[in-house]
Amino acid sequence: MNKSKILPGVPAMRYGNPSAVCYIGSVMRLMEYIGDPVAQDELFALSGAGLCFPWRFASCCDEVSIIPEIPARTFEALGYESEYYYGDNAERGAHAKPQKEFYLDKIKQSIDADRPVIGFGITEKMPMSCLIVGYDEGGLYTRSFWPPNGAKHDSEEYYYNSDWYEKCAGLLIIGKKTGERLTGQAAYDRIVDWAVRFRNYDHLVIAEGQEIFTNRRAFDEMVKWLLDDEQWQNPKNNEQFLKQCGLLLFNHYRWQLYEYLKKLNAEYPGVVNPPVFAAIERIAKAIPGAHTSDLWLHEAVDPALCDFTALRGRGMREKATDYVNLLKEYDNSLQWTLFMPGVVKNIHGAKPIKRESFEYRDLGKLRFIGIDAWRTGEDWGDLWARSGEFMPALDALASEYGVEISENCSMMHHNGHEVDTENHYLAGRFFKTGTPVPQGCDYYDVPTVRAAYAVYSSDNFNGDIWQAYDFTRDQILGDGVSIPYPKAYWHAEVYTDGRPREGSCRFAYMFSVGEWQTVPIDQSRGII
Repeated sequence: MNKSKILPGVPAMRYGNPSAVCYIGSVMRLMEYIGDPVAQDELFALSGAGLCFPWRFASCCDEVSIIPEIPARTFEALGYESEYYYGDNAERGAHAKPQKEFYLDKIKQSIDADRPVIGFGITEKMPMSCLIVGYDEGGLYTRSFWPPNGAKHDSEEYYYNSDWYEKCAGLLIIGKKTGERLTGQAAYDRIVDWAVRFRNYDHLVIAEGQEIFTNRRAFDEMVKWLLDDEQWQNPKNNEQFLKQCGLLLFNHYRWQLYEYLKKLNAEYPGVVNPPVFAAIERIAKAIPGAHTSDLWLHEAVDPALCDFTALRGRGMREKATDYVNLLKEYDNSLQWTLFMPGVVKNIHGAKPIKRESFEYRDLGKLRFIGIDAWRTGEDWGDLWARSGEFMPALDALASEYGVEISENCSMMHHNGHEVDTENHYLAGRFFKTGTPVPQGCDYYDVPTVRAAYAVYSSDNFNGDIWQAYDFTRDQILGDGVSIPYPKAYWHAEVYTDGRPREGSCRFAYMFSVGEWQTVPIDQSRGII
């Protein structure tokens, strides 16, 4: 093994060259050096970075590599073996950190084989990624976005780190090529898998000594932060964490995914579920100013936010929380469009259900009255088996309080919470708002005044009902209409044949919708 070696000709890395994200830029430089370059959008898509969103106030949490699964799975998707190491004293998880000699041997072996190594945390700015391109008896030579103290940011010389081990949060070492890079359906399947992972992501992620929140939890923490009055005495201190290190990066991750999916679908027509494109376009449209590396809150939230200090007022911050929750809803819709078609297909088979009609209805204010299985502890079949006990009381209300949708229905809602938190299933009917509730019945005041209404015919109701859910939802998203999840999310089965039954039948499916989002977007707005 050599006492020193430096790999020549590795270009410098700066913000935006080759990427605005350190980890992505480091992998791109590595792949360029070994002669197998990967485009930025492709790497975002296959590595999972395009579907992640790490965030925490006053933290350098815009580095996607803090999510362990991303560096652990990146090179597998590119067709290479890899080894990923990280340690707890470098704040990357619960794993014990390997000894310095172990790390150094791994680095030397890779450099001697003419392969750079990706290092985490060894530059001046934690927990950023860098590219290790050389070593000697005193330290390591690196390429990074963030130079060590005293080094010039635009220097073409390699940065030298003598105290690298004390800061080292881990290593990612590429091995031999064992297969081909994922393409076509396999590439799309990998992206769908990332959507499933991040939809349910609840792992503890630690960086800089604090927990970093991801995806749904990231949006929730941003809302808590916006509503914390103590944090907003001097709003200017918070601007970068809401914008550049927050929602702008979120948009950047998703737009890179969008660029790759367009190319993938052009090469392999039909591989991408079409509503996916509309879902990402909706996110980009909702973040005006991204093309200028800014977030125009005066367009997105309130005209008064031309001056960021207006967020000192709690009322303005409450408006901003509505905006953040809207983006959370849009991102959740994107994940749905990716993984739900496969879920339905796996459970119920690929035979398509027949749809007779689809429309958006203005419902006005409605109240749903019936029996809630959440309260009674009954399953679907048992509840409907005893519908004769409570339906007569609803029949008596029909002449005075009935509405256009007069059929027996099942209403599903989550009381404004996440699907996994609270699940209500009511058997009953729709009535006018304010309708008196019979003794022993439950009710739900419908929180939206519009809904999608689709009519289906089926040879197998039990097998097709979730396909109806899936097809209705995808039509909504494909039309550029929002689904107000979770605040006002509900859906319902309308039994045009009287009540649910096995075998062939006709039924309608209703789905809550929000505002139209049909204005064509400026394609440049997805770039920061």
